[in-house]
Amino acid sequence: MEGNTVKNPYKILPRLFQDWTNEQIDQNLGEIETIADGGAALMAYAKLQYQDMSELERSEIKSSLLKYCELDTLAMVMIYEHFRFDLQ
Repeated sequence: MEGNTVKNPYKILPRLFQDWTNEQIDQNLGEIETIADGGAALMAYAKLQYQDMSELERSEIKSSLLKYCELDTLAMVMIYEHFRFDLQ
């Protein structure tokens, strides 16, 4: 919540590579800036599967994917609970 407004949790996900130095970013591919929607998650997952990259970059992308998926899972649970309690 921000005041009386519900804040979109996807908009507060951390940016990829935010703790990296410019040198680290230059040495890696780092084209994806944030994973905050399904399209970006799909692209990041495909990148993990089909592109060579440093373990540091791979770890950063995996961590961001897990944070994004955690929010998606929470949203599905909330929808399920809403329908479960509404139908009783």
